[in-house]
Formats: sequence, C-alpha cells, structure tokens
Amino acid sequence: MAASICSSFNNDMVIDILARLPVKTLLRFKSVSKPMLSVITNPRFITSHLHQSTKNSSLVFHFSHDEFPISMLYYTEPTTLRVVHIPPSMKDHSLKPRIRIKGSCGGLLFMEIYFGCCMFHYGFWNPATRQFKKVTGPQQCINLLAEGFGYGSKINDYKLVRIGYFLHPRTLITRYDRRRVDSVVRALVFSWKTDSWRTVEDGALLGGRFSDAVAVKGELCWKVSGVENLANEVVLAFDSDTDTFRRIELPGLNQSSPNYSMTITGFKDSLGLFVFLEGSSNSSFDLWVLNESRMGGNNKSWSKLLTVGPMSRIGWPISAWRGKIILKSPNEKDGFFLYDPISQEVIDVPISSSGAYDYAETLASVDGTSNLMLEDAPL
Repeated sequence: MAASICSSFNNDMVIDILARLPVKTLLRFKSVSKPMLSVITNPRFITSHLHQSTKNSSLVFHFSHDEFPISMLYYTEPTTLRVVHIPPSMKDHSLKPRIRIKGSCGGLLFMEIYFGCCMFHYGFWNPATRQFKKVTGPQQCINLLAEGFGYGSKINDYKLVRIGYFLHPRTLITRYDRRRVDSVVRALVFSWKTDSWRTVEDGALLGGRFSDAVAVKGELCWKVSGVENLANEVVLAFDSDTDTFRRIELPGLNQSSPNYSMTITGFKDSLGLFVFLEGSSNSSFDLWVLNESRMGGNNKSWSKLLTVGPMSRIGWPISAWRGKIILKSPNEKDGFFLYDPISQEVIDVPISSSGAYDYAETLASVDGTSNLMLEDAPL
C-alpha cells in the first residue's frame, strides 16, 4: 500500500508530506513496509523532520503532579495543555525520582535525575518516542561554574557542556574539598555521537557568575558577570559544531540606574537581550538582538529591536518563544504569561514552574542512532 502511494507521487513531495507529520503518526508507519521504515529511519529525513517540527515548537513546563511525581506540560496553541508521563526506564523501583530539566534542544531533553539525597545521574529523554538513556558522568571532578545542552546541526550531534575549575585527583582528603582547584577554567564536553567526554581548553573561557544557557542556532550562550579584569558583563558562546568558545560584548547601554538587569534569550533564531529595571511597579523593558551580519563580538553588533510597556501587569521577561515573550509573575502562584509584541495580547499560563523550555518533536534516538524503539509507558 505504501509503495503504491509513494509511486503515485513525486518522491520529494511524499518526503515533504511525511516530514510534516507528528512523531506519533510516523511511528505507526514502521510496520507498514520496509520502504516506509527506511524513510523514517533515514538520518536525512530525521533532520528534515526536526526542521519542520521546530517551526511548530511547544513549551515544556516542569512541575510536580500528585499522581505522577514528575510530569511535563506541553503548551501548544491555542493554550492546550497535556501531561506526558515519564518512561519506566527513568524510574528506580526502590526510590522516587526527582527530575530537574537542564536544557532542551533539537527535540531531546537533558536532565539530572536524583534518587534520595545524593545519588543522581544525567539523562537524555525524547518524550515523542518515549526513549530515555542514562548518560555516564565524566571521570574528572569539576568545580562547576556553568553547564548547557546544545545541538550542532552541521555535524548532527548533541553536546553537553560543563565549565569550571578541575579538582585535584580524587583522594579521601581532596574528593570533597572544593577549595583545591586548578587556576585555569576548562570545559568538559559530552558527544551524543561518540558517547564520550573530552576536555576542551580555550583562551576565551573565563570564570565568573554564569546565567542559564541559551541555545541559538548551534551555539550555547551564557551571560557572564563578575569577571576579573573585565568591567562589563559579556556573553560566552560555545559552537556545538566545532567545540570552540568565543566572547561577545554586550551593548553599551549607559544606564544610570544600578538596578537594570540583562537576560539573554533566543529570539527568532538570533541571540536576544532583555534589559529591564528590577523592582519596577510596571513591566517595561527593551529587547535587543545581535545582528548576525555584523557578528564580530563587539557591542556595535547589537541593535534595539523594540520597547515593551509600560504594562499594567507586573512580570519579568525570561525568554521568548515563537515571537512571543515569556514573562514570570512575581507571585509564584500566578505562574507565567505570554506577551505578543505585535498584537499586544496577553495569554495566561497558570503553572507554578521553575522554567519554560522550547521543545520540538524529533525522531532522533537518544542512543545517537536512528533506531526507533518505544517505551512501554503510555503517551
């Protein structure tokens, strides 16, 4: 049946139609025919499907549910929320897991999973295929400054990055002594393809206070403050394709108030920057974007895109999603709300959560292969 359908249309047309279907539908085609199975497990098709899926991404909210200890909420237009159960392989039968999402990129979620008070491991989770894989931690101990999860589209590889000072080799004396560290900042990088960690030393690496990571077009970005010998904050960017770092200067804002805060975000495939006044009685902020055509790491590459507010509702911008701005209410019970800068529409998302993550479905395996296996847990 599938072969006759495919022969009736131009092959590129069929592939384009299939690439627009949800993962759950495509997985049902696995047993239709060998040609169909070959199509949906082809790495080029998986990449094409992810590209289409990214255009219709959802928001993932992490929260605790009474019946299911850890669940995810997907936010899809026009405000449809649904619970997704964690797979059995993520659970430990003797201990109740606590999950902390650390990043979302390229259709996979990166998380820390805690069992009890001190036992934990990393994991990749693909909610669309219900695959989960534990990731072995690096052998090298590190005094952690920052971490992030990114996807290199050119090399089709997911990367985990941990930045910090290396601790001295483990001994009974120094194992937990975080004061005894190297003076050089290094990075530990995990490759999804090779299932291994490597050490990266780069002159652009620096110490300081890091923000949460933001993934933008193959780069992981952190805003870094409190850096010795640097008067201003900078952005540290990691290229997931080449495993190299670079520094990007922030725009010269000349703000007279010391209470101005800056938060980096991804905005329509560009690196964005929210500038807002802390403790303000209304929501008012500027959104700057980094002009890719002038990417040189200097502050002249930035331009102010828009000014929002003042709004009658108080909220602090934390990120952007599909052209909308996500704001966090000061009252935890009020959760989040979305603001459309074009229509000026406000959409409530009444969820108490520590963060919101952009998520797009993918057929990619958590094992670094195109093997599509299903967990036994229901969607």
